[in-house]
Amino acid sequence: MAKGINRLSAKAVEAAKIPGYYMDGGGLFMRVSENGGKRWLFRYTLPGQPRREMGLGAAGAGGVSLKIAREKAQDAREMVQRGLDPIQEIKRQADEERQAREIEAKAASFGAYVGDYLKAKLPQYRNAKHRYQWRQSLETYAAPIWDKKLESITRDDILALLQPIWDEKHITATRFRGRLERVFDHAIQNRAFRGDNPARWSLFNATLSSPRKQEGRGPLAAMPRSRLPEFIKALRERQKTSMGALALEFTILGANRSGEVRLARWGEIDLDLELWNIPGERMKVKMRNGRTYVHSVILTRRMIEILQIAYSRQCAMRGITKLEPDALIFQSNTEGKELSDMTLRAVMRRMGVGQYTVHGFRSTFRDWAGSDTDFARELAEEALAHTLPDVERSYRREQAIKKRRLMMEAWEAFCEGRGTQFEGNVTVLNARV
Repeated sequence: MAKGINRLSAKAVEAAKIPGYYMDGGGLFMRVSENGGKRWLFRYTLPGQPRREMGLGAAGAGGVSLKIAREKAQDAREMVQRGLDPIQEIKRQADEERQAREIEAKAASFGAYVGDYLKAKLPQYRNAKHRYQWRQSLETYAAPIWDKKLESITRDDILALLQPIWDEKHITATRFRGRLERVFDHAIQNRAFRGDNPARWSLFNATLSSPRKQEGRGPLAAMPRSRLPEFIKALRERQKTSMGALALEFTILGANRSGEVRLARWGEIDLDLELWNIPGERMKVKMRNGRTYVHSVILTRRMIEILQIAYSRQCAMRGITKLEPDALIFQSNTEGKELSDMTLRAVMRRMGVGQYTVHGFRSTFRDWAGSDTDFARELAEEALAHTLPDVERSYRREQAIKKRRLMMEAWEAFCEGRGTQFEGNVTVLNARV
């Protein structure tokens, strides 16, 4: 063994009492202080820098043994030979280990990791509805694995989440799976999850039916119009406590898309003219020249009653007497938050008609107008905000309002089961209409 290294012995380390430095060689020293304390030190010099000392821990009984001190010194010497500063390098390694522990702590459960992921990712989406749907779908459909350790989640866990909703809520389930895949991609890249992504589509394409585009899969399930009066009557029983039930009836009576109703604001209501004017930027359909247009919805007697109920309920809930024009008409229990499409669908599921969709009531209205009345096709199309040629739309708008009002009052009468009766395929309207 070389004379310049490993000079000390274990007995010598224990016996040392005189204050000073005891050299083991190769830059390793033991320092004995005035009070008898012992510590291991490693001395080194990097090119162009002054000599430095790095502590390796306490020496002697109960401290770092001579063998371990020599191993630490050898590691430090190798760093110096590579041009690295051992003090900085060990600090860097400690920081990496700390960060890894933090990531592991955050990823202790799937829910904890999703919470951090959403905080980082959701602000990137400018659409408030999109942000809400991201959070809502994960919190709702991933609830069974919310408290499960992230790294233990498998393909079978994801399949168990998807199978119950894959056929019944196919579009929602497809989007949910895609969001899960992105969460696990993020976890893999941040070393919070090891292995292949358990939510990627290639793991399910032989088990689940292929994703379908909404276009081309037929009309959304519509309630038969013969069931509508009974359903409306039952729906009103739920409106004493449910804002979702109010919004659903308002949607049906106006033949609107649910998103138009859920995002409606008080400033859009014109009670003098009994119209609800939806801004063009919120309309799904644009004119053929690319411009948007304000869609005017007829407010019937019952729709105005619903507005009055919603207004009073909001004021009472917030302890105020007046609402701002930009306040949402139909709010969730969380102040200022819009209702979700799931809220309206949940009302229908609880009423035992979950096989139908909210959007399907537009088809019910169209079937009623086309099959049971003599109202012009164009009036029904305008009520649904379907695209008409630009010139025809501009020319017809003013004169169509009065005619559409007659149609929507007749539709309300039919929904309430009053003033109409079936005679073959023709609806006989009451005298007022």
